[in-house]
Amino acid sequence: MIQRFILGLVIALISITAQAQSSWTAWIYAADGSVVRVSSQGAIIDAYTLPLNPAFNAYGPSALVSPNGRFIAYTTADTITGLGNQQLFVYDTQADIIRFTYDLTGVSAEDLSFAQYPHSTAFDESAQTLAFGLVREGTWELVVANLATESLSGGAPLTAADAELEGGNALPVPEIVSGNAVRFFLLTAGSSFREYPAYLWTPGQAVSEVGASSPYSAVLPGSGEIATPAHDESLESAATPEGSTLAYNTIYLVSNGRSLFLHDPNIDIAHVWWIGGGSQLLLQGFDSALGSDVLKVYGRDGTLTGQFSGALSDIHGTPQGFAGLFPSGGGLALAHVETGSGTFTPTTIWTTADASVRLIHVQP
Repeated sequence: MIQRFILGLVIALISITAQAQSSWTAWIYAADGSVVRVSSQGAIIDAYTLPLNPAFNAYGPSALVSPNGRFIAYTTADTITGLGNQQLFVYDTQADIIRFTYDLTGVSAEDLSFAQYPHSTAFDESAQTLAFGLVREGTWELVVANLATESLSGGAPLTAADAELEGGNALPVPEIVSGNAVRFFLLTAGSSFREYPAYLWTPGQAVSEVGASSPYSAVLPGSGEIATPAHDESLESAATPEGSTLAYNTIYLVSNGRSLFLHDPNIDIAHVWWIGGGSQLLLQGFDSALGSDVLKVYGRDGTLTGQFSGALSDIHGTPQGFAGLFPSGGGLALAHVETGSGTFTPTTIWTTADASVRLIHVQP
C-alpha cells in the first residue's frame, strides 16, 4: 500500500545527481507491464515488458519481486469482454519463462494480498515456492504455489473452512514462506485495528496460532525478523489521532519469540520499514504536537537517530538508507536517503514522465 507523506522542506533541497554512497538496484514497474532496473547511480541496467497472454490486454497495478530478484508475480486482466477474467503469473527472470499461473476471476486488486501488502519474503527462492492470499466471492483462500512443478503444494489451497478459523470475510496476508510452510495473518475486512492474530501453516498439517502481526509490519529478508507496530496500554502514548481510541506506540520484534523492540510515545505509528541493510528501522506516524506525519529513524539498539518530514511513496530499504518515489514535473522521481551516514539528505537518482510507475523492489 502506498504511504504518502506531507511535503516538507526537504523536497525543495533535493537535487538531481548521479552520486550514491551504496550499491543497489531499484525495480520500477509501470502500468504497461514494463520493468526498468535502475542502479544506485541512476543508470538503467535493463528494461523489458512482462509476458502478456493473448487472452488478456491489461496489467495489474503492481507486482511482487522475490528477495534476490529471480521471480516476479504480477496480474493481468481482460478488460474488453467484460467477463472479469484475470490471471496471476509468476515470471522467472533467470530462465525467461512463465513458471506458474493461477485463475483470479472475480478477485479484485483489493482482494489480493501482494497487491495490497507486499512482502518479498512471501517467496522462498531456494524452494521455489510462493504464498499469496485472496478473497473470492466472500471466501478467503491461502495458496502455496510450487513454482518448480507449477502446482499447488499440498494439493489444495487453505480456505476458511479448511482451517476452521473464524472470519470468512478476511484477507490472508503471507509474511514469510520457508519451503512449504507459511506464516500469515488474517486481515479482517473493515477493521480499524492494525494488529491481527498470526498463524503458521504447512499444507497437509494443522494450522497453529503463533502470535500477532500487522499489515504495516516489516519483514527483514534473510533473517526473517518481523518488526510490527502495536498498542501497549501499559506504556505512555501521547499521540492519539482524532477519531481513534488507540495509538500504536510500540514496535515488537518477532524472531524466535516476541519481544519489545522500542517504544515511541510521541507518534501514532502507521508503518515501519527495515532500512540500512537491517541496521535501522524507519517509522512513519502522526505526531499530534506537530499536527502532521513524521518519519523517524531508529538504530538496532532502539535509539532515535533522526527525524524529518518528506513526500515519499513506495518506500524500500537500501544498504545505507532507503529509497522512495516523489512527484516530479508531472511524473515521478526516485530518491534515496542516506540514513546510514546520519545526513538524512534526499538525493534524486532517476526521473520519469510516467506517473503510473511503482517502486516494487530494491535489490542490494
